[in-house]
Amino acid sequence: MVSLCLKPLIYPRDLTTMPLTGKERKNRKVNNMDEVNWESVKMKVNSCIEGDVDGTIPDDVRSLATMLIETGDNNVDNRAALALSIKAMLKDFPSGKVVWRRGNQGLLPAAASVVVDSAAEAIREAAYTFFESTAQYSQPLLRKHGKSAGPPVFTDANDYANTLAKKAKQTARELYKDGSWDGSLDGLAACAEYDFVEEEE
Repeated sequence: MVSLCLKPLIYPRDLTTMPLTGKERKNRKVNNMDEVNWESVKMKVNSCIEGDVDGTIPDDVRSLATMLIETGDNNVDNRAALALSIKAMLKDFPSGKVVWRRGNQGLLPAAASVVVDSAAEAIREAAYTFFESTAQYSQPLLRKHGKSAGPPVFTDANDYANTLAKKAKQTARELYKDGSWDGSLDGLAACAEYDFVEEEE
């Protein structure tokens, strides 16, 4: 008779009770996103879409972004990956550039920031053309604000144009902050309505 020596079968522990490896813990940490951060992502997406005043974001991209947000609402473990996908999809549109801009984004909502950025660029381009075509007169006669550092004259058309664009952005923030401007393109017209009184000679 031949006796067989059988080793007892060893069953793995239930996978749900096994500790995570270092790599698994890292992946879980990367993929997990708490409610606060996820709500922040949703606010950015909403601001980006609402701020698309020129309609540059296609309807299918809007629908996909909304679908990914709904997926993240129901799937906590994939929120971080979904957030990256949404950002990659929207960040290059004008309103997306405002929403995902690095650093302090200021007090303006995305829609208002898009209006301000467009206005400042239009002012910059027009100012550059004006200064270039009249530099013989503009450079010596148009002076910087008295409190400005450096030489009193503008060094070139870029210096002049950038100064005016910067001033326009600053004014827009001030008008929005004090309630004079509602942040819309149409609302800018109301900021130009003043009663002008002719000065007596």
